[in-house]
Amino acid sequence: MATAAALGAAAQPPQRPTVRLDRGALAGVRDGDVEVFRGIPYAAPPVGPLRWHAPEPAPHWRGVRDASHYGSACPQPGDHKDAWAQVGPTSEDCLFLNVWRPARGGTYPVMVFIHGGAFTYGAAGVPLYDGANLSRRGVVLVTINYRLGRLGFFAHPALTRADPNGLLGNYGIMDQIAALRWVKANIARFGGDPGNVTLFGESAGAGSVQVLMGSLAARGLFEKAISESGAGGSVLTPMRGTPNSAEAKGEQWASGFGLPNATAAQLRALPVSKLLGRAFPFIDGKVVVASPGVPFERGSEAKIPLLIGANSDESSLAGNSEAIARLVLGSRYEHFARAYAAAEPGKTAKAAETDLIEDALSVLPSMSIAAMHAANGAPAYDYYFDQVPANQRAGSAGTPHGGELEYLFGNPYAGSTWDQADRALSRRMETLWVAFARTGRPDVEGMTWKSVGTKPPLRYFTLTTPVSTQSLTPLREEVRSLSLGASSYLWRRDGETR
Repeated sequence: MATAAALGAAAQPPQRPTVRLDRGALAGVRDGDVEVFRGIPYAAPPVGPLRWHAPEPAPHWRGVRDASHYGSACPQPGDHKDAWAQVGPTSEDCLFLNVWRPARGGTYPVMVFIHGGAFTYGAAGVPLYDGANLSRRGVVLVTINYRLGRLGFFAHPALTRADPNGLLGNYGIMDQIAALRWVKANIARFGGDPGNVTLFGESAGAGSVQVLMGSLAARGLFEKAISESGAGGSVLTPMRGTPNSAEAKGEQWASGFGLPNATAAQLRALPVSKLLGRAFPFIDGKVVVASPGVPFERGSEAKIPLLIGANSDESSLAGNSEAIARLVLGSRYEHFARAYAAAEPGKTAKAAETDLIEDALSVLPSMSIAAMHAANGAPAYDYYFDQVPANQRAGSAGTPHGGELEYLFGNPYAGSTWDQADRALSRRMETLWVAFARTGRPDVEGMTWKSVGTKPPLRYFTLTTPVSTQSLTPLREEVRSLSLGASSYLWRRDGETR
């Protein structure tokens, strides 16, 4: 009988971790020394009358909700095969988030990740963003979905007429704010410290971080910020009032479907398949109040610790083109191309010119954001990521856009072969990011990361093998100043700065 009882006990499934929220109870899963809760609804499904509507609170549920699987990704085109676009099933009912926490009890700093994908692609449940490795470093890790494409960023006079005093247009950014509010209200039940939240994101997620740092609607929802490859020199269009405004584009788009005088009901009745095109944030005056860099130039951004940077091969991003760099640098472009070639004798003239383009459009605008933030009295740190997996180093131009993510999350891309140096850098990056989340300084034992500074030479940290501290050369400082000046001119032209 004793043997039978022992066998019966052994056959019982392991007890699942549970958390009780104000909306209902959750049952997650154990993953070694980490517990995971997936597919948690943080807002009501944005369907029917809630399409193109500010997010509403999530409904209550009865019983214990199974939180072992990711929720659906937000609708998006299926034309990308990259690791960050492997999103699985999609649905307009997609406002879910996921939480990883250390299984060992305690109170931990919180990190909330906003995925990239040009505001059109991606999801919180992509395998690349599995948060177990970061959580094991001693944080509660949250990844979030938000509405994408025209479902997330869309304006039309009919929607304005239907809700003239409402929050309109940047629904994807509103979703991010709703998720942060959910974190503040609920994360303590997962062992997270709601007073120590770090918001971090890559690409479109990094741009979102910068936008949210400048938005009063997000003020107080996070205490630290990390922006990975988000540039900062971009110029957003207004919601209305110009031929290129979001409302004008929305009206033109609807007319293309035979709805020149569309009503809000007609727009909300369109099938999801018609709404999968690219779309981006714009200035609505309430949630998105300016282009990402403008609050930093004004000194009106949240004065919280900021870690920001870019990768060594940002030219892999389609928008980083010679044509745009020539617009930014103007008549000085050829001079800088020659100067970069002379300064880098080990590279071809074409490779040196590519470095110039990356500097002008990605690397140095990020540093300008850090320098302005530091000048405004806030802690600011800049990094430059330059590591490539062992099997891809031969002939490599550097770390492509998004290439740091496999190291940060400790999840190598399919096709990546890591050696000891790759594994060591991944551990170092995880440790640095978690140290920043814990204290506001990206310091670890044996390494002190200096602030970017406010005057030349600006400082940055190169994340490669081995890691090192660098400073901008006078040549690169000249390019940085001119690039910032070009953005600043466009901001002033559009009435964003005063």
